[in-house]
Amino acid sequence: MLRVIASRNAKEYFAESLKREDYYSEGQEVSGDWNGIAAERLGLSGKVTTADFESLCDNEKPGTKERLTQRNKSNRTVGYDFNFHCPKSVSVAYEFTQDERILNAFKSSVNQTMREIESDMKTRVRKNKADENRITGNMVWAEFVHFTARPVNGVPDPHLHAHCYAFNTTWDEEEKKWKAGQFRDLKGDAPYFEAVFHARFSKQLADLGYRIERTAKGWELTGVPQRVLDEFSKRTEQIEEKAKELGITSAKGKDGLAALTRERKQKQFTKQELRERWDARVSAEERASIQNNLRNEISDAPKVSEMKAMDFAMQHCYERASIVTDKELLRHALRFGVGDVDLAQTKRQLLRDELIKENVDGRQWLTTKDVLAEEKRLIDFVQDGKGKFKPFGSVKYQFQNQKLSDEQRNAVRHILQSTERITAIRGGAGSRFKEKLTIYTDDKHQLLEAVRKSSHRPSATDLVKNQTLGPNGETKKQILPKAAETVQNESPKNSSPLRFKNPHARKSLSKGIGM
Repeated sequence: MLRVIASRNAKEYFAESLKREDYYSEGQEVSGDWNGIAAERLGLSGKVTTADFESLCDNEKPGTKERLTQRNKSNRTVGYDFNFHCPKSVSVAYEFTQDERILNAFKSSVNQTMREIESDMKTRVRKNKADENRITGNMVWAEFVHFTARPVNGVPDPHLHAHCYAFNTTWDEEEKKWKAGQFRDLKGDAPYFEAVFHARFSKQLADLGYRIERTAKGWELTGVPQRVLDEFSKRTEQIEEKAKELGITSAKGKDGLAALTRERKQKQFTKQELRERWDARVSAEERASIQNNLRNEISDAPKVSEMKAMDFAMQHCYERASIVTDKELLRHALRFGVGDVDLAQTKRQLLRDELIKENVDGRQWLTTKDVLAEEKRLIDFVQDGKGKFKPFGSVKYQFQNQKLSDEQRNAVRHILQSTERITAIRGGAGSRFKEKLTIYTDDKHQLLEAVRKSSHRPSATDLVKNQTLGPNGETKKQILPKAAETVQNESPKNSSPLRFKNPHARKSLSKGIGM
């Protein structure tokens, strides 16, 4: 798992969380390490000191009182904590085998992934009335590796994870000065970087001889009994119970519960005392199963090749959208082949001849020749059906739901009066079009039940035509001006045409509605 959390109270976070493990005694603390190209420029290397960390918190160059970035408000975002978490089976295996290669593979995977994140670092450019972002490719972060989860009833469970605290500053070589970083895209790409981290880590463990099994949520090491995983997941169990009690189901909501339910870090246990307590919670058979995970023989289990992983990713992504970014394709390919595929070789799969690529606003978008041909057929189908059908209903339609707004009523009237084969409407934010829409004829018989909410993605046709895309991939120009009737003044504000993908409509001359 990878979480990216913005932070303002960095000094307190450093003192109470980053440099303290969930066990420590006699003044023991977790030693952090400086990383990043920007750290080198600032003269930071080796172990993290409180003085240097707090200088960056104060927006000052360490060792001086020189201000770094222009903005120095008290409520500014000081930095972002990139949290890398191991599967529970890895944490358990490390504590019960003391195989330092596991820890080395984890640290290496974290560092390599953070280096890739660093290469995508940007800053805002506003000089000379510009309004864009520019890649700087440098960051400064302090890395802290922890080995336990927050305690439950005073005792923490094994949980290998790392905090990489990246400060909100980067060196802009073009303007020759330190500026605030632009972390929005990095946070948005967190699912991709998470997949990259797990691909690296699982492959390194597999190469060491550990057996990897893919799960619905990711991967685990084989040989660690499920009862043991449950036994050492008390913190997760605590959060899930609280979420159930409060009716919280979203991942974001549960993240908030983690802060509300956490106990203070403990001081009464040494690491050896904790290991003795953990050892008492597993049986001899379970301990042997964990320690025997490392295999010496060559497994005859079928491997997932990089080609097969990318085949899956393309099928999965292009069933849902006509164009996707390179990171989205790679994310699904790496998840599918976790433990088997090599990251570099998987990236080479993007060189396939059938992929059509276009760089737009610093992002690479891809589609395929087959998807483009399919979309052209769909456009032709829609255009051929203009003005060829009788309206569904009349202007005098009697609304059954009296709670509809004027904009929603206009949208319904637009559907009922349309003479097109395909009619599409897209509501702006807050228009509530995601709810099921039921339309009845005047004699109260149900005529139509529609429709599902469709995420608005740029089309493959739009990619080839090289039209401008918005920050979330939405088209700024009308893609299908003659293919779709869109409610303008009568519909919700900001409505715009959609890309339709209705296999039933393509095979039938009956009218269809897309929302």
